[in-house]
Amino acid sequence: MATTDNEEVDDYMSDAFLNTESVKDVRPGLLLTHEQQRLHNQMKKKKECQLINKVTGAKALEEQQRQEGLEKAIDSTNKGFSLLQKMGYKPGLGIGKNNCGIVEPIGIVLKTDRKGLGREAALKTIREMKKSIIRSRRSAEPSIGEYRERRAQEAAEKLDRLDLLRCQRVCRQMDLEQDIQEPSEKFFWPEEVSEVNTNEPKQEEDEEDVIPINEQLKILNFYLRHTYNYCVYCGTVYDDETDLMEGCPGPNRQDH
Repeated sequence: MATTDNEEVDDYMSDAFLNTESVKDVRPGLLLTHEQQRLHNQMKKKKECQLINKVTGAKALEEQQRQEGLEKAIDSTNKGFSLLQKMGYKPGLGIGKNNCGIVEPIGIVLKTDRKGLGREAALKTIREMKKSIIRSRRSAEPSIGEYRERRAQEAAEKLDRLDLLRCQRVCRQMDLEQDIQEPSEKFFWPEEVSEVNTNEPKQEEDEEDVIPINEQLKILNFYLRHTYNYCVYCGTVYDDETDLMEGCPGPNRQDH
């Protein structure tokens, strides 16, 4: 009977290792002859190959058996299948009352990593959330007309702040001349910056923080016109209400 090349190598290596005259000691760390070193390396490689083939062979067999089990249809010996048949299920038809459900069973996804079971679903949801935010931001971008309108509003608010400051200074001066030591409304006078507790947060929201700047200006302008006959846009104190009505073009900046 003819022997294979591997068998010849095995016989040759076995004879060499059993021959005490040629191989006396092959323990690691000892000096070996060239022939002893060659035979030792061959035996080492053979053991490594056998170990690799054993591991890969077991994995391949396991994968093959798993695939065969998944491809094999469930028969009537399965308890779940028999219960479905008793409830009216027929192979090849969809499940449910009107046979409109799924025909094939849900596929099996093997999990081979150590990540959390819900991680992939959470990441998918997060990706959809990010896409939704990006779409909403893009759709919320103002048009050219809206952009121009916003810039016009910002410019108008800036003018209102300047006019309000002018009215506050005039109001404080005129109130003090009439021996009025406190403003009728807090926003009637310029805001005084206190050197004490400047970093202390406000406990309650001030009323003037709720009233918009343009409304504060409107209220203070009304106070100046009806109390002192003064028009901030004319820069004039009129003699009386009649003189104010006749000499002033109107109560707003646009009137001047």
